[in-house]
Amino acid sequence: MVLSYLGFWLLSAPETRSQTQQNTTSSLAHEQAITEERSSSDLALEPQTQDNLEFSDPLTVSATPVSLEIPAIVKEHRLKKGDSLALVLSRLGVSNQEIHEITTASRKVYNLRNIHPGQMIEVTFDETEQQVTRFSYEIDSFNDLEVEQNEGQFQASQKSMPLEKKIERRAGVITDTLYESAQRLGVPVEVILDLSDIFAWDVDFAIDIRKGDTFNLVYEVYTNEGETVRTGRVIAAEMQNRGKTRRAYYFDPEGRSADYFDENGRSLRKAFLKSPLRYRYISSGYATRRLHPVLKVNRPHLGIDFAAQRGTPVRAASDGVIEFAGWNGGHGKTVIIRHKNGYKTLYGHLSSFFKGIKKGKKVKQEDFIGRVGSTGLSTGPHLHYTLYKNGKPINPRKADVLRGESLSKEWLPPFSDQVTLMNQYLYPTPELLETTESL
Repeated sequence: MVLSYLGFWLLSAPETRSQTQQNTTSSLAHEQAITEERSSSDLALEPQTQDNLEFSDPLTVSATPVSLEIPAIVKEHRLKKGDSLALVLSRLGVSNQEIHEITTASRKVYNLRNIHPGQMIEVTFDETEQQVTRFSYEIDSFNDLEVEQNEGQFQASQKSMPLEKKIERRAGVITDTLYESAQRLGVPVEVILDLSDIFAWDVDFAIDIRKGDTFNLVYEVYTNEGETVRTGRVIAAEMQNRGKTRRAYYFDPEGRSADYFDENGRSLRKAFLKSPLRYRYISSGYATRRLHPVLKVNRPHLGIDFAAQRGTPVRAASDGVIEFAGWNGGHGKTVIIRHKNGYKTLYGHLSSFFKGIKKGKKVKQEDFIGRVGSTGLSTGPHLHYTLYKNGKPINPRKADVLRGESLSKEWLPPFSDQVTLMNQYLYPTPELLETTESL
């Protein structure tokens, strides 16, 4: 773990008390005595705290000026919804003129009209003159806007937070859902969702996961002074599901896009995703007959309903061309995509379409095409997804499993080295596990 500490300097000022010469007989003798005292007092300075400073008679105080550093006044405010920057700064004691100068100086670096609730602002004042010497705005987790006064002029700059990259490992047994089990072990939400995306072509985490399945993953985290600022990518992962073990390794070969591969260098990508949503729950699985919840009659339900919150983005399950985007009877707002080899996919009950989604538009696998809704004959927000083969609805689990391009022979040796290194993180020695959770 990264240790942090706080250091500070205690400033102290030397001071001495001199004794005045008495019984002088002339002004010349008096001045000579003062000069001698000043010389001797310079050799007899003793440090004292600022709280104990005592000043001598003006004629006998040390000739060296005592410099006292006046502590600055720092005021902070975390922006809330509806806050106006001008009003907040005014309440903190910043003059209208300084507000104008700060915002003007900032424009070339960051437009302060784009402030966001939750971000921190900090204002430093010079106590003696009651003027702003520094203004800081937290742009995001990694960057700050700094505006400093220099000779009466405000100058703005953007400063990046120094981050340290670490590697975290988490492994566990699934006792309910992957999401809940991983969270209990401290895995960040985004890492859990990334893990589900990595294996999205092989595992549907909403219905395929069983109690007793296991996960093991290694991912990046970025820290500042020992605190995690953000997570990075998953660099290696393993899933044991229904007795089958699947592994994924991140690799970035020159000349092609970085991706995840199994231990043999085969791409994890397939023609179709197991789910058009990121890891979400499913309300009803595949069945040949099902009582329709609105029409109350039996009819074939050759598809899957994915329960999700209204507005959840829906992804294209495979590359293709939009064949239909509009109102489609009981399916409400619907998108139909035509794919290769006689396949089509249907996405129903959408609340809206993503910008540009219309008939004839080409889409890539994982492109967003719409948002979950409850249009048409629907009892609540969910996505209805159907896969067609040559015009007939089929079980989505029976789609082609053609994988993406595997690594070429020239990349297999460095990839093999990468696998060996990542396995040291995935399967650390017992001695290492006893000393740390972070590698």
